[in-house]
Amino acid sequence: MIARDGLTHKAIRPRGAAWYPRVMKRIIALLIVALGLISPVVAVPPPAGPGPWIRVNQVGYLSGDPKVAVLSGPIALSGTFRVGSLEASIGPDQGAWGPFAHNYRLDFSAVKTPGRYRVEFGATSSPEFAIGPDAYAEVPKALIHFMQIQRCGDDPIAGQPKCHLQDAIDVETNEKVDLVGGWHDAADRLKHMITTSYCVAALKLVQDDGAQAEARHGAPLIKKLHPKPDVIYVQIGDDRDHRPPQTLWHDDQSDYGHGLGGPRSAWPATGKPEGPKYKNASTGKASLAARCAAAMALNGNVETARSMYRLAKASPGVAMSVPVLAPHYYGESTDKDDLEWGAVELYRATNESAFLADAVAFADQAGDNVWMGRDAHGHYEFFPYVNLAHWRLHDLVAPDVQARVAGYYRSGLERIRDRAMKNPYRIGTPVVWCSTNDVIAFATQGRLYEAMTGDDQFRTLAAEARDWIFGRNPWGVSFVIGVPEAGVASSRPHHMFYKLAGRAPVGGLVDGPVTKAINDSLKFSPFADDPLAPFQSDFAVFHDDFADFSTNEPIIDGTVSLLLMLGVWK
Repeated sequence: MIARDGLTHKAIRPRGAAWYPRVMKRIIALLIVALGLISPVVAVPPPAGPGPWIRVNQVGYLSGDPKVAVLSGPIALSGTFRVGSLEASIGPDQGAWGPFAHNYRLDFSAVKTPGRYRVEFGATSSPEFAIGPDAYAEVPKALIHFMQIQRCGDDPIAGQPKCHLQDAIDVETNEKVDLVGGWHDAADRLKHMITTSYCVAALKLVQDDGAQAEARHGAPLIKKLHPKPDVIYVQIGDDRDHRPPQTLWHDDQSDYGHGLGGPRSAWPATGKPEGPKYKNASTGKASLAARCAAAMALNGNVETARSMYRLAKASPGVAMSVPVLAPHYYGESTDKDDLEWGAVELYRATNESAFLADAVAFADQAGDNVWMGRDAHGHYEFFPYVNLAHWRLHDLVAPDVQARVAGYYRSGLERIRDRAMKNPYRIGTPVVWCSTNDVIAFATQGRLYEAMTGDDQFRTLAAEARDWIFGRNPWGVSFVIGVPEAGVASSRPHHMFYKLAGRAPVGGLVDGPVTKAINDSLKFSPFADDPLAPFQSDFAVFHDDFADFSTNEPIIDGTVSLLLMLGVWK
């Protein structure tokens, strides 16, 4: 993630008389704008007005979906709302929550006829949205478009010149290693293999040609991470790339000790705390190596998958990202879910019973998702938040094991439900940094649980979690940049393409709301005038502003997770 130190967010000026970075920035920016390589910035939301406000999923709903809008405002209300030919009572006041003194849940699930609709209450009207089987037809294309923007090396969106072709130098041995490829993790230039490994594996599970193409793009880098039986790289580059000069990726002037724009650092997972100044809390290699094994098995490279899985079993524990300038890192704390995933994908690829036995054993050790039901958790502490291995294992095992695996899903979903039912927006996931990851994980797990068991008790809550992402939230903003195109969506993201080229990287899922306390602790630059000010609260804040990297920075793992969620939505 970008910008973990105060330097990054200060005004950037060219060094002395060095004109090259400034000129190259301008040339590349003009090239991008001229060629239309990235979609235009979407208009910012209009002034909030006095309320009330109607919050809906601005993309829309499949015909059979549960459909609940939320009417929120400062005074008590009564009367009826309308959606098409449906007219119904707004129902009882759900009480105060977040920035609103009064909230009402408007259920229009009975509306199933395909078309374009608005929810109306008196003179108040929601944004327009779709109902029908094709409501989400264009969204996957946008999500994949963002992944193409994020490509490192071969980039079909920004074209020539290619970037980071000198990756990388091993920080332990000082040897040159070929780690070209993959994706830039977020708004910065560095590459986290914690998220890249997940993206390659998850993309292969999406039945979409674009997703499969992106998986094929990322898979070669996953193989390169493991050049020797005991070696696997966890990170390429680090937060030294946050320092000036700020440029687009193709003109990276970062210095990793090998000259401006030279090779970047390759950080091997060592199985112990890593970092030259600030230390992470790594304990092993299994979380990374096993997830990479799953990615390789899914992509047909069984030999490399076997070797990575052996390394994972030989070095249990977690591999975390490496801090350098600032103390922040991805603090993943679980490895049994990854070991289960590696084992089940190897079984699917080889039909060898030993892998299935391992998968069942690791499934029971992984259990349910312990973050579900908590008020908070650490940054990427339980990544990737939904244990996809349980789903992948379920149809391979006997009924008693199926019941256990489904039970692990159900217990986490129940804890989220207990929290969600206490507020009108039915949001029960923690409001932490990258909160959209948690929301999507819950929605995905709910849909997968129903597919595995036929039990639909979480269907409505899963839909409401999905709807939160696309605008049915207190701010009335879709957290996917520029999606829907005519809606109110993140449009001033924390991303270099936006800042330097004035173009929005459409399709990227941003971090999403955090508590005010988290936001305050991560604020290094003043925010611009906030059109969303009436909707901020101590509970949660979101700013559609470049300076707010804690809520408005797009992330590859969240974008892929959303793509997978839409893929399993039936």
